[in-house]
Amino acid sequence: MKIGLALGAGAARGWTHIGIIEALEKLGVKIDIVAGCSIGAYVGAAYASGKLDGLKEWACSLSDWQVLALMGVGLHRGGIASGQKVFDKLATEFCVDSYENMLKPFASVATDLYTGREVVFNSGPIGDTIQASCAIPALFAPVAHGDRWLVDGAVVNPVPVNLCRQLGADFVIAVNLNADFRPLKLEKLRHDHEENQRKTEDFFTKSQNVLKQWFTPESKQEEKDAENKTDESIASEVIEKVEEELTEVPPKVTKRNPPGIMSVMSSSLEILQGRVTRSRLAGDPPDILIEPQLPDVGIMEFHRAAELCVKGEETIARLAEQIKYQLLN
Repeated sequence: MKIGLALGAGAARGWTHIGIIEALEKLGVKIDIVAGCSIGAYVGAAYASGKLDGLKEWACSLSDWQVLALMGVGLHRGGIASGQKVFDKLATEFCVDSYENMLKPFASVATDLYTGREVVFNSGPIGDTIQASCAIPALFAPVAHGDRWLVDGAVVNPVPVNLCRQLGADFVIAVNLNADFRPLKLEKLRHDHEENQRKTEDFFTKSQNVLKQWFTPESKQEEKDAENKTDESIASEVIEKVEEELTEVPPKVTKRNPPGIMSVMSSSLEILQGRVTRSRLAGDPPDILIEPQLPDVGIMEFHRAAELCVKGEETIARLAEQIKYQLLN
């Protein structure tokens, strides 16, 4: 029997996948096939390449200001961040160069921006396919692939159970990272979600403040000084400014203040993704559905990898007996 693992979308919550994979292996579950969407494709590519340990070590070393620098927030056509450094890191250190060279059969999914069709990658060069799968609308720019513009696979298939079956899986374990976006739970978790949106808005506000400080000299002398700076000194000053911004306590959002554009965008996408996930899982249910509870994790909190890995391990510990029973019967 071939066991497939479908890793769902969820931005920063995706580091939970690492803990889940490690815990499943410790439980004795042999995963034969992997499919991923968005951050699930990012983690899945590293896992199928046999380089999950390296990814975990790097992810757990990230601080909040390093995440800010890696995202490359700025003026980018089609998105407010490039994220190029993150994808370059995967390509050079945590992933092989083609789907055929992976240690396990692997597939990723993206969305055609203009037709809305699901685009599946499971052969040929990895290239920019993982970046396309992770291209969250408005956050990251669409990726040009062949004659198509591609965006996040979560728009059409957030938890790609069907891809595991297409690759030959007889038994599919799926991981849904957005289980808390359900009508009955939303009212109870309203405060957590409002807090998450505030943290997301703070992240991009800090980014904008850093950019404004860097690109707006206060005097002509500062303009002349900027021309003479070396790459090393520029990098050092940017890091210092980022750290200063991150130490400031952001103002509390009150009911009188409407949510910012990033809060509206991210919350709307999460609600949409939650509904699409429920619909897809109802039509093609996995044999085991794993749903870690992550209501307090914002989409840009990539610096919480160590904590999220533990949450993944704890989730499997709670489901261990069920998993063993279903796999042995």
